[in-house]
Amino acid sequence: MKGTIEFTEDVPLKEIMRYPGEYYAVVDHKIVAHGNDPEKVRQEAEKFSPHPAIGKAPTHEVVIY
Repeated sequence: MKGTIEFTEDVPLKEIMRYPGEYYAVVDHKIVAHGNDPEKVRQEAEKFSPHPAIGKAPTHEVVIY
C-alpha cells in the first residue's frame, strides 16, 4: 500500500527508535524529517518527495513482539 512503512524493509526499528514518540517521514528508505508536529514533519519531508510516508515512533514503554 502506498504511503505505508514496513519497519523491516524500509527503515530498521533501531533507526526509528532514535526518535521515541515523535512523528517521522521516510523517503527512499531514509528518515528525512522528524518532530512532534505531524504537519511540520510532512511539510519538511515534501521537500524531498511529494508523497512521503509518515509514521509515529513508539515510545520506549511500548513492547513490540
